[in-house]
Amino acid sequence: MAEPIIRFEHVCRSYGGQKVLTDFCAGIERGEFVTIIGRSGCGKTTALKLVNGLISPDSGRVVVQGKDVAETDVVALRRRIGYAIQSVALFPHMTVEKNIAYVPSISGLEGWKGEQRRVKAAALLERVGLSPDLAGRYPRSLSGGQRQRVGIARALAADPDILLMDEPFGAVDEITREQLQEEILKIHRHSGITILFVTHDIAEALRLGTRVLVMDGGRAQQFAPPEEILRHPATELVSRLVEQRRISGL
Repeated sequence: MAEPIIRFEHVCRSYGGQKVLTDFCAGIERGEFVTIIGRSGCGKTTALKLVNGLISPDSGRVVVQGKDVAETDVVALRRRIGYAIQSVALFPHMTVEKNIAYVPSISGLEGWKGEQRRVKAAALLERVGLSPDLAGRYPRSLSGGQRQRVGIARALAADPDILLMDEPFGAVDEITREQLQEEILKIHRHSGITILFVTHDIAEALRLGTRVLVMDGGRAQQFAPPEEILRHPATELVSRLVEQRRISGL
C-alpha cells in the first residue's frame, strides 16, 4: 500500500495548558478530499496548521510526503502547499493577477513574469469560474464570492500537491457557497490534488469529502466515507451530526 501523503502520529498539542489535540492519529492518502468537521475548539484548524508547519506538535510527529515536518524547511514546505481560508487575506494593494502570482513569484518559479504570468493567471481565474477580465482589478472592487475564488486561484498557483482549506466558504451566501462547492469538486476531480477541508457544516462535509473526519476533544471520532458515516455512525456525536442533517432535510 502506498505511503500516505500526510500522517499524524500520536500528535498532542496544547494552548495555554489546554489540550487541543490528544494522541491524534490519522493518515491521508494521496488524492483524497478529506473534510474535517467538529465543534469549535476540537482541533480542526490546529490539525491544518500542523501540516504546513505554522505550529509544531508538543509531542508526536506530522509527516508530509514522507518527511517529518519538524525536520523540513518550513518555508519551502509552505510554498508546496496551497492554503485558502475564510477571510481570504488578499493583498489590497495588488491586482488580482499579482495576488495570484504572489507565491510562484517569491518562490522563483519559472514562467511567472510578463506575458506568461498574465496567461497563467487568466487560466487560473477561468479554472475557479471567473472571467480573466478581472485580472487587472483590485480586491476591494470584487464581491465576497469573487474574492474567495481568487483566494483559491492563488492557493493553486504554485501547482501544489496539497491544498489546505479552513472554512473557505463560511462567509458567503448560500447560492455562492453551492457554486464554490461545485468549483472545488471540479478542481479535485480534474487535478487529483489532495485536499483537507475544515467545515462546521455536516452537509458540506458529506457532499465534498471522499472521507469525513469527525473530531471531538482533540481526537478522531470517526474517519470514513460519507456513506459509512450516514449508515454506521461510530459515536454519539457522529449520530447527532447525522440526525442534524436529516432534520434539516439536507
